[in-house]
Amino acid sequence: MTRTVLVLLVAVVAVACASSPATPRPTATLAAPATGDRLLPMPSPTQFAATATARPTVTAIVTPSAAGEPLAIGDPCLVGRWTLTDLVISDSTVFPGVTMTMTGQLGTVMTLGADGTEIFDLTNSTRVTGAGGGHTMSWLGRGVQRFAFQGQGGQWTESGAPQTAIGTNVVVDGVNQPDFTSVAPPFSGSYTCSGSNLTMVIVLPRYSQAATFKK
Repeated sequence: MTRTVLVLLVAVVAVACASSPATPRPTATLAAPATGDRLLPMPSPTQFAATATARPTVTAIVTPSAAGEPLAIGDPCLVGRWTLTDLVISDSTVFPGVTMTMTGQLGTVMTLGADGTEIFDLTNSTRVTGAGGGHTMSWLGRGVQRFAFQGQGGQWTESGAPQTAIGTNVVVDGVNQPDFTSVAPPFSGSYTCSGSNLTMVIVLPRYSQAATFKK
């Protein structure tokens, strides 16, 4: 999910505070937030073969949904190729006493599989821009992240190894900054899903974001 913005945001600040612009690309690591009881991913869905008695013999593959078994992802509404169409972020972690409002990263593609997999692709995403308290910042996020994903009853959670993303064309308060690499842990949050519309929300202390996707 758009956890990438939060992690890149932390890295942007680290880059802006670096003493030398010639420093090699830094790596920023964000500790995973406390999320309370996390939903546990369900086992991968299984398939079985049913053989008809009439000749010729026909072998049919029965999908988990056809067999009445639950999907590994949980909520079947979540399955699909989702494109980010709107993102609104409120952040007060960057500059002391200042709340930054950020938008962008449109065109990001998130693919959620029935088997409980997530592919989060920033390849064609637009620039993230933010402003507040006289400060401005913007960057382009790039990279492909992969997590295990499960969602049910309006709550979603990721699991798996932390994933990397790259920030390019970084500008903070009008000053160009070097590119950087960030490391994103799995996150969790709430969601609403209906047909071709999906909204995912993350709420943390001094940071919140709402992302709207279409498929």
